[in-house]
Amino acid sequence: MSRISMALVGGALVYALLFGIELFRGHLLWQAIIGIVAVVILALLPCTKNEHQLHSGEMVAVWICILLFGLYAILKSGGLI
Repeated sequence: MSRISMALVGGALVYALLFGIELFRGHLLWQAIIGIVAVVILALLPCTKNEHQLHSGEMVAVWICILLFGLYAILKSGGLI
C-alpha cells in the first residue's frame, strides 16, 4: 500500500470515528450515517486495481464536490443557510 493510500485510509478512519461519535450521541443522525458511508467509499477508491474505475470514481467525486459547493453558494446567497 502506498503512502497516499495509507494517508487516505488513516484520514477516513479519523473522520469515520468523528462521525461515529456524533451518531452515538444522537446529534445529526442522518448526516453522520451519510458521512461515514461517503468517507469509507472515498477512502476505498484508490484501492481499486482497475484504472478506468479509479478515474471514473475520481471524476464523480470531483463533480459532486463542485456541485455541492455551488448548491451551498446558492443557498447562502438566498439566505436559506
